Amino acid sequence: MIWWLASLAADALPGPGVTAAALADMAADGRLVSIVWRLAAFMGACFAIAVVLGVAGGLAIGMSRAGDRGLSPYLAALQGMPTSMWIPVAAIVLGTDVWSLGAVVTLGAVPAIMLGTRTAVRNVPPLLLRAGRTLGESGTSLVKRVVLPAALPGIMTGVELGWSIAFRCLVAGEIFSGALSGTGIGTVISRSRQTGDLTEMMATIIIVLAFTVLIDRLVFSRVQSRLRTRRGLVDAGLPH
Repeated sequence: MIWWLASLAADALPGPGVTAAALADMAADGRLVSIVWRLAAFMGACFAIAVVLGVAGGLAIGMSRAGDRGLSPYLAALQGMPTSMWIPVAAIVLGTDVWSLGAVVTLGAVPAIMLGTRTAVRNVPPLLLRAGRTLGESGTSLVKRVVLPAALPGIMTGVELGWSIAFRCLVAGEIFSGALSGTGIGTVISRSRQTGDLTEMMATIIIVLAFTVLIDRLVFSRVQSRLRTRRGLVDAGLPH
């Protein structure tokens, strides 16, 4: 209703009906499938690299007091920096191709995942660590069998935050320049700028919103629910 009223007040804003028709056209000619497939493949590859780097780095920092004191403030500063500052740097250093956007998306998510992992590791109860060492765990074995399982809920929170930052980096990169397109969204943005027609742009926004909701419902929500269930944190009288 609000969208429809806004489209009546602003002539340039396409209404729900026109946008739905554009979505149907995009589905018919294959553009919708192309955008969703490229979006999933691009974000999947970039975010997988970010998770590996972020979790490994966060574990290393969290297990070292000196590393924590020396690196955590800089990671917090990097996390707080606007994404738009890195986009032109990446474009100049790496060129205006898909690798440039991939670097921005990947590196944008790493600080948040590292900080989330570091905080989760630092919050592991010392008694649990002592119990692990008493049972003969040490080094890599201690991390694998004690630290990681105990810190996993906090790590997942950092991963979720990293995903949202990575997605903002993707959209910001494609808005900055159509040449930095890795999913096809940048091409749509560039075409809408040239023609002044926002119909395809609004349809693409709906696609992106639907994609993010699906990822949250099908991936993150299920993982968090499973973690809570395994730890006995789900009350039978309350919703999961």
